[in-house]
Amino acid sequence: MEDLKLKCNCGGVTGVVSNVKPGCGNRLVCYCEDCRNFAKQFDKADNILNEFGGTEIFQIDPSRMKINHGLENISCLKLSDKGLYRWYASCCQTPIGNTVGLNLPFVGLVHSFIASDQNIDLKIGPIIGSVYTEHATGNPSDELKAGKSKARLLLTIMRKLLIWKIFGKGSPNPFFHEDGKPIVEPSLVSRNEI
Repeated sequence: MEDLKLKCNCGGVTGVVSNVKPGCGNRLVCYCEDCRNFAKQFDKADNILNEFGGTEIFQIDPSRMKINHGLENISCLKLSDKGLYRWYASCCQTPIGNTVGLNLPFVGLVHSFIASDQNIDLKIGPIIGSVYTEHATGNPSDELKAGKSKARLLLTIMRKLLIWKIFGKGSPNPFFHEDGKPIVEPSLVSRNEI
């Protein structure tokens, strides 16, 4: 097993996902409007979204992830009161990832935070499918439906979340204190402001 290096665009925030191998997480593309709005928040859409408005995400259990440098540069926003915590590097506005909270043990790392100077396909495997394809933009092809079917992908995600929950893989969590509070208070950004 290897480590997956993490780095924001300017190098102000770095980290690692330990002991990765293909299948240790879920590598997928999300076409939901909130992921698209998150990318647009920082005028990073061209660097983050694919041609149909999708964001590549690698879902992992938080216990594998560690921030090595730049914790003070991590900020957070939410697009609604009950929405996901969306983490980013304030030093260069690089999206880092999404979390639900301490009770649901996953981090959805945005590909922009995965260091590009490594063989990502070899380390974590190929994209296994897409979610929320009904929200894709443009004229999407059948390519969006490649990989696992929606039902099989959902089953894969739920199975991993359950295993991570049972085995206590939600902590340590780089984004939450042990009491469940986020390491920084998220700002609430209205979807209408984006």
